[in-house]
Amino acid sequence: MMKLAVFRAVMSIRAPILFLTASSLTGMSSLPRAASADHKGPLLIAHRGASGYAPEHTLAGYELGIKQGADFVEQDVQVTKDGVLICLHDAELDRTTDVAKVFPGRATLRDPFETGTPKRGFYTVDFTLAEIKRLDAGSWFNRANPFAARPAYVGQRIPTLVEAINLIGKRAGLYIELKHFTYYKALGFDLAEKVASVLKSNGFDQPGQRERIFIQSFYKEGLLRMLQVDSGYPRVQLLPMEDSGRKDDTSKVTTALAAEIAGYAQGAGPTKSLLKSAADVATLHKAGLVIHPYTFRGTTTANARRPLDEKQSDGTTVRAAIIADIQRYISYGIDGGFTDYPELWKEAVASQGKQSAK
Repeated sequence: MMKLAVFRAVMSIRAPILFLTASSLTGMSSLPRAASADHKGPLLIAHRGASGYAPEHTLAGYELGIKQGADFVEQDVQVTKDGVLICLHDAELDRTTDVAKVFPGRATLRDPFETGTPKRGFYTVDFTLAEIKRLDAGSWFNRANPFAARPAYVGQRIPTLVEAINLIGKRAGLYIELKHFTYYKALGFDLAEKVASVLKSNGFDQPGQRERIFIQSFYKEGLLRMLQVDSGYPRVQLLPMEDSGRKDDTSKVTTALAAEIAGYAQGAGPTKSLLKSAADVATLHKAGLVIHPYTFRGTTTANARRPLDEKQSDGTTVRAAIIADIQRYISYGIDGGFTDYPELWKEAVASQGKQSAK
């Protein structure tokens, strides 16, 4: 098991990146960490970009996330028919694009969640990259959220992982998720190998570059495969697991679960509801894991945002509720978190710091 001092992982895109040394049976000796005199607090991860303000997994959303101070920007990766990694949350294209309009009649039956009941949809593996690049991945956001609509979002395209890397550059780290690992494996695509290949071709296997990467997955099998392909990138197990038969026993934080994860990963990314108190965070920390829960977005959803100044039933604003939620979990001792609203994370950390200083 990895022995790792409990810490608050922090990074500043304006400061040199520093390692936190550790010892691990998995062959991973350090985790992404940076320090600067003017940047303190838990790691800010822009969930699908600044997806509360811009269409998810678009270059516009990634750029806004960086401008709002993200330490890392998340990329969910799916695969095209011709084997290219693209950044998209769903295995289907229809929720966030106009694929049904551009390619009517191209829907197929597939089962990415491996439920045993295939669903008809427009799946990435049935379209080439050239075809996917014809799709509008931004207009849906304007229609769903007129109060946040921007003309620039019209015509946004689904980016490839390489395009995301090129845009982000050294301004933030990459937090890459291996989506639907076993589904793609059955189709002949090895996501871990493909991600490792892209990272290597872009120089991330070189000294001083690995700390700019986290690899996450709901699939333990995916992280074990990543360990085989390239053990040098920190791995984060999302919870609950999506491996067959593992959902129930990974839906509660236990000492046994923490020890299991620490045998092949450096971090845990639980859904927020799994962390009932600071004791759950302490359990994961004692196993040497960093904790990056998801998703800080308040009562909004990926498909339906709300104006941040809108009053809720309890009289608080959407903005205030999100900030309070972030502060609650920070008080538990988390090391970072995924949020759709990066600027609110910054505000929450700053205001909590002022309160602590009083």
